[in-house]
Amino acid sequence: MPFEVINLRKSYGGVEVLKGIDLKIADGEIHALLGANGAGKSTLIKCIAGAVQPDDGQIHVGRERFRSLTPREARQAGITVIYQDLSLAASLTVADNVFLGQELRVGPFVRRRAQEAETAVWLDKLGIDLDPSTVLTGIGHAELQAIEIIKSLRTRPRLLILDEPTAALSEREAARLRQHLLALKGQDLPILYVTHRMNEVFELADRFTVLRGGQVALAGEVRAHDREEIIGAIVGRQMQAATPPEAQAGVQAAPLLEARGLLAGGIGPVDLQVRPGEILGVFGLVGSGRTELLEALFTARPSYAGELRIEGRPVRLKGPAQAVAAGVALVPADRPRNSVFASLSAQENWSLPNLSVLGRFGLRRPGAERAGFDRMAEQLDLRPRRADLEAGRFSGGNQQKLVLGRWLDRAGCRVLLLDEPTQGVDVGVRRDLYDGLERFVAGGERAAIVTSSEPDELIQLAHRVIVLAHGKVAGELRGAQITESNLLELAHHSPEPALAS
Repeated sequence: MPFEVINLRKSYGGVEVLKGIDLKIADGEIHALLGANGAGKSTLIKCIAGAVQPDDGQIHVGRERFRSLTPREARQAGITVIYQDLSLAASLTVADNVFLGQELRVGPFVRRRAQEAETAVWLDKLGIDLDPSTVLTGIGHAELQAIEIIKSLRTRPRLLILDEPTAALSEREAARLRQHLLALKGQDLPILYVTHRMNEVFELADRFTVLRGGQVALAGEVRAHDREEIIGAIVGRQMQAATPPEAQAGVQAAPLLEARGLLAGGIGPVDLQVRPGEILGVFGLVGSGRTELLEALFTARPSYAGELRIEGRPVRLKGPAQAVAAGVALVPADRPRNSVFASLSAQENWSLPNLSVLGRFGLRRPGAERAGFDRMAEQLDLRPRRADLEAGRFSGGNQQKLVLGRWLDRAGCRVLLLDEPTQGVDVGVRRDLYDGLERFVAGGERAAIVTSSEPDELIQLAHRVIVLAHGKVAGELRGAQITESNLLELAHHSPEPALAS
């Protein structure tokens, strides 16, 4: 049965965060819900799921009409939400997880064969090649997401909400999950699909709704709109199609950072060079060695052989502190664990690696710190621009701006290493991060190396891309050669060591 939201409104402390939202999803339709962080997506989902009570409006589930819902009423109405954090037990089998809490029994005995037979039918429907008796340990993330979906489908939902199911998946895993989801089309189940990935919108969705500032900025059939139009609605400005950037003047100069025969845990031997004014992309599938390569360049991962050169001179760096002193900085992928100090203020987070530069005679200079923070906040459009606010209270995208902003103005930082810098952030924040990175290299004196699992990102950002496969360089692409098909073809290759120069 179709699902509909009519004129839904919600305010917090006098601030209206949902301003009359209309949304309709037909049976068998996958409807993409898009919007930047803070656009109102989470509040809308919470209202639908009963976690938050709307101030006005209606929620229609089939022929039932609701002014508001409690979580229990939402479940009884057939509304199911699958969040990024899965509720699966790794030590149990696929079938045991699907029936967890709803076991088929004869008296006190569980009918395991019946459970496995029904699970096999669901696995076949979604095109998943798994034995129902397989224990979850070792099963891929895409299949775990699909098992969570099967678990929900058994309850015969009337609306299935998927909240960024591929956010933590690699591109290869995400592609597998999308294939499983395509099998659900036409099964009379309305699906609301929340995502930041534009390729998923065009591959999966029939219709879409873009929220911006708590309002519907754009809605319609996917086939009637192009990528740039949808992204423009999300960020509030017109976007241009992704094309490889023009080379900076310094890109023909001698290498700023060079690795020769670098061999470390999980990679090597690897040769690469990055020149002043250049953004070098690193692409590869899960397990290809992208993160390991950056850690080895930063000397956070011990190397067993090979040589690092900075501005043509061999260097022996004995850890990250010496790498930073030599002008090399790393922005790691795991922000909460490795980059952001949630209990410290935004300014303190930004200042941490800059105290030696901003201070004098071992003393901090609050005025200089605040001026530097304000400059960074303006350049990267940090929201909110509150130096005193705890970093943990910023959105993921704005936390990433804090981390990147630490290094953009640091005088001694010559080479910036970024591991999946836009993972899990919306397209508006991505554009701000891209702009900051492009400014970093624009003077022709600094360089960056960026890993990404998204081809479109490297097409738009990188002057050159090296592709890793099994810890080695499978090949190098430049300019117009940087296409999705070329990147994926090389990523599936088993390479001999190759020179990236």
